[in-house]
Amino acid sequence: MVLDAIGSLLSEYVKGVLVLDCARTVVWCNAISQELTGSPDILGRPFQDLFPVDLDQPDPARRILKNLSGRKYAMRSRPLVLGRDEYVLVTIDEITDFASRDVQLHCLQQVVDTINDGILISDYEGRIVLYNRSQENLEGLAAKDIVGKYLWESYQYKPELSEHRDVYRTCVPITDRYSAHAFKNGIPQYVSYSTFPITKDGETIAVYSISRNENRLQALLHETLELKRRLYGDAQAETRYQNNGTRYHFSDVLGGSREIVGLVKDAETIALVDSPVLITGETGTGKEVFAQSIHNFGRHREEPFVDINCSAIPDNLLESILFGTVKGSYTGAVNQAGLFEQARGGTLFLDEIHSMPVPMQTKLLRVLQEKKVRRVGSLESVQVACRIISAMNEEPEQLIREGKLRQDLYYRLAGVSLNIPPLRERRLDIMPITTFFINRYNAKLNRVVKNVAKDLVDFIFTYRWPGNIRELEHVIENIMIRASGEQEEIGLADIPDSLRHVLLGPSRRDGPAARPAALPSQLRDLERERILASLERNRWNFTQAARDLGIIRQSLDYRMKKLGIGKKTAP
Repeated sequence: MVLDAIGSLLSEYVKGVLVLDCARTVVWCNAISQELTGSPDILGRPFQDLFPVDLDQPDPARRILKNLSGRKYAMRSRPLVLGRDEYVLVTIDEITDFASRDVQLHCLQQVVDTINDGILISDYEGRIVLYNRSQENLEGLAAKDIVGKYLWESYQYKPELSEHRDVYRTCVPITDRYSAHAFKNGIPQYVSYSTFPITKDGETIAVYSISRNENRLQALLHETLELKRRLYGDAQAETRYQNNGTRYHFSDVLGGSREIVGLVKDAETIALVDSPVLITGETGTGKEVFAQSIHNFGRHREEPFVDINCSAIPDNLLESILFGTVKGSYTGAVNQAGLFEQARGGTLFLDEIHSMPVPMQTKLLRVLQEKKVRRVGSLESVQVACRIISAMNEEPEQLIREGKLRQDLYYRLAGVSLNIPPLRERRLDIMPITTFFINRYNAKLNRVVKNVAKDLVDFIFTYRWPGNIRELEHVIENIMIRASGEQEEIGLADIPDSLRHVLLGPSRRDGPAARPAALPSQLRDLERERILASLERNRWNFTQAARDLGIIRQSLDYRMKKLGIGKKTAP
């Protein structure tokens, strides 16, 4: 009677049930067990005669049964003691029954643990309950260290900043974000992810995120763009103008030196981050080319790219142009959206932002903090979603010291920074860029120039190029205009008289006649040496090194990029 009750109860949960006595003889079985043997009566028969399974074998793989139709069954055994009597309880469960919740769950767990996308699940308390292998690879964390912990404990942030908790409370998914929550050796691990609520019976019970690592895709895109950039430059730019207000992409960046290739790769990474970007560099280095390229490489490339040169707009008009106006706010004012609104979810490029008056910088800072803009003369605020890319041709630290740039605005604008080195600091790019412009104006002006005379080559390499690429193009264009239709070589004599006194003065050259100009190079070398020494002393901890040098962390980042010092981590 007791065996009947136990067997019947277990039959509710597993396919087959057998009870064996101490001699391994079947004393009770259910119908499924009989079906598996193909015998209508197996009671009283030795277990070994019925199933080719050794119950004493510890290897679970040796306890698998297969029938002719391909179904597979797992057999398990355990001792059963009832009073003074000892039995062996044998259960048989079909592992190929996909109607079984256990089999489904097992399959899903294996899929989750082997797919390339990272998966993280948090429960109703914000504790991590699942963290698969791909997520480990993406973020550099180990599941054994964080499963069971609160999200904010594992990622070290304040609980109120948790996106998972926001999704749990609101049931509103977060889609297509690109951010870093984990750090590996001090380096942020950026991933693309979406977060969704898990509901059951109309109630939210958990939240999960699916993450993707786009590094491989980004690397392939970089290789493709770099190859195209070197082969074609921007020869097809005029046919590739976009409706979003841009004309440049990374394929239009000129030069193939280590500095410029690394800069393009950094900019491609920056393009995938929604943070504000500050581009620094001398006049003519191509700051707008990089700004437009970042926009066109990013997620919101279909949205508008709106640009403004802050130095070209009178102070009294700058506010209305940026923020917009309402009719009647001043004489002649009409209802007009400002550039922030016109940019929508795209990019607003603020060139030469350091020329903006300080009071206007204060208003801009408020917009960046609150993500809202109020038209001149209006009492209502409008939400803005555009990304800010700003540029300046002077060193931010110097501008802050001179009171021309608010320090807190600088921190807001320089979420990530990009410094474009001047042409004189990447000499390997000068002749390839010269050749590029010669080919461009050969096509435009119907010229056949193929060579550059040695005297012009010497001049090109010793001239300081204060106007950088823009000035180099201007010089080549003027030479090509004055070249004859059959001329195959251009030289120093082809430089027009209007440019000679500017270009050929000794103060504008870097050659032997300009020895006093070596002081900036010496100061640059000294600054580089001091920074490297401090970084080594502090095991490449940037915060400690900045404190050691008596500067702020952002200044150290800027100077490292300006001096071409790559970031590395301590061993």
